Amino acid sequence: MKQKEIRPVSKRDAQEYAKAVLENKYNITVNSIKYIGGGSFGFVFKADIDKEPFSIIMKACRTEGICEREASELTLLGADSLIKIPKVYFTFIATDEIPIDFIGMEFVEGTDCFMDFIKLLNSKKNKDRFADEITTIIHYWHEQTNDKFGLIGNAVYDEWLDFYQPFAADILDCARELTSSGKLEKKVLDTMERAWAAFDYIFSDKVETASLIHGDMNVMNIMSDKHLKPLAIIDPLESKWADKEYELFQLRNLTGDKFGLYDTYKAKYPVSEKCDIKTAFYALYHEVYAYIVSGTKVNFILMPLVKRMNKELDKCNL
Repeated sequence: MKQKEIRPVSKRDAQEYAKAVLENKYNITVNSIKYIGGGSFGFVFKADIDKEPFSIIMKACRTEGICEREASELTLLGADSLIKIPKVYFTFIATDEIPIDFIGMEFVEGTDCFMDFIKLLNSKKNKDRFADEITTIIHYWHEQTNDKFGLIGNAVYDEWLDFYQPFAADILDCARELTSSGKLEKKVLDTMERAWAAFDYIFSDKVETASLIHGDMNVMNIMSDKHLKPLAIIDPLESKWADKEYELFQLRNLTGDKFGLYDTYKAKYPVSEKCDIKTAFYALYHEVYAYIVSGTKVNFILMPLVKRMNKELDKCNL
């Protein structure tokens, strides 16, 4: 496991490349194009164009392989969904002239439920309704199953832990190296080691079903109106046929707990006896994995996960 190579393309250049792809490859006149968001692996632009659908999202993918994988994930999730998933119009793979990949996709209305902080001021009634609707949408995907576990397009594992345990062990090995080089706090590694020592207990309940998961189901990827009416879900990340509880830790990330997403899911649908400690493990190891592959460490997310993992281990006397 190693950090993904991020193409050295600036936001400004990516915007120009997005316009060039539309105009030169698809013969579309771009009336305006503006940056609307992004992260470690890409930039997102909204282009207003001269023909239907008149607005289009151009997502610049700065790492090789992400573009086509995300496009296939969006297509699979959108094929049978209770909510809008952006339709993929095309993918563009980098060339010598345009050295970055793009996904051209449907523009969806609304704003995300993290950056638009005013949504936290909604009434409890609206938040409860929002949590009920979102968990219903997620569970609908979870009821779609497969006979093998693994990444979408490469589900080859008979058992969940055949996929997940080596993956987690690789994350832990990388965390040890990062700590030795001073790039990761020792208390993070200490907690990971403590959790790893309890792995057999935490994962003692066999995962019977390979469920379809979005892979990044946090509030930043849920679009709604100002009253928290869900409008769309965006940006899957490494969607899998997986333990459905591998999805649930994301419901608590960022401001997810403020909307009660995790607790609502648990109240509505069956979960394993060790769901809380298992999702704490998933959350901590996933956040360190995100740091490994992106090179970006987000301590305001990571440190609460360390605290939660220790709390769950304490509760179980581990």
